[in-house]
Amino acid sequence: MRFKYKKIILFITLAIMLIGMGTFSLIAPNVNFSIGSNVTSQTSTGSALSVMSDNDIEEEIDSLVKRYYHAKLEVDMDELKKCVSDASHVEEKRLISDAEYIEDYKNIECMILNKGLREGLYRVYVYCEAKIYDIDTLVPSLAALVVAMNDEGEFVISFSPVENEDLKAIHELDDSAAVKKLISTVQKKLQDIVSKNADVRDFYQMLESSDSESAVENNENINQEASQAGQTPATQ
Repeated sequence: MRFKYKKIILFITLAIMLIGMGTFSLIAPNVNFSIGSNVTSQTSTGSALSVMSDNDIEEEIDSLVKRYYHAKLEVDMDELKKCVSDASHVEEKRLISDAEYIEDYKNIECMILNKGLREGLYRVYVYCEAKIYDIDTLVPSLAALVVAMNDEGEFVISFSPVENEDLKAIHELDDSAAVKKLISTVQKKLQDIVSKNADVRDFYQMLESSDSESAVENNENINQEASQAGQTPATQ
C-alpha cells in the first residue's frame, strides 16, 4: 500500500500548479505585477552595475535565488527579508505548509534575461528539482521571478510595482522561443515522471483533490454569506 499524505489545503510555491492531470502551468510570477513607479533610482543602479561584469551579475543573482529557496525551505523569515524587496508578500503560513512536504530543493539553475528591461531589472527563470518527503524521485519545476538592484546596490527578488514598459518586456520574454522551449522541456519531464511514477502521481492527485475541496468550501461560504446578507432582520 502506497503512502498517504494528510489532506490539507496545500499551496506549493514551486510554481508547479496542477490544472488537470497531465497539464501544468509552469511559469507563474510570484506576485501580481502592478503598474507604478520604480523604487530604484537609475543613478544608483547604473553606478553599481558599471563595475560589474556579466559573470558577476549572473553569479550574484544565482546566489540570491539559492539563498531565497533555502530560506523558504527553512522558513527563515529573517533571511527572506534580505532576499526580497517587500517581505509582506511572503506568507509564512504557506511556507510552513510547503515545508511539511518539501524536504529539499536540488539542482537549482537560473536563466537570466534582461532584453527590453530597464537597467538593473532581470527576468529570472528558475529550474529546480524538489525532493518530496517519502518520494525518491526528484520532481522538476520552473518558476519565473523578477530580480532588481535596490538602492544599496544589492540584488533582491522584486515584489515592487513594475513600469508599463518593463511589464510589456516581461510578457515578451515569457513568450520568447527560448523560454517556450524551456517550459516545454520541463513540462515534458514532469509529465513523464507523473505518468510513470505512482508515488508522484498520487501526490498530484492529492493536490488536485485538495484544490477541488477548497474551491467547493469557498463557494459554499460565499453562497451562505450572500444568503445571510439578503435576509430581512427579524422584527424586535
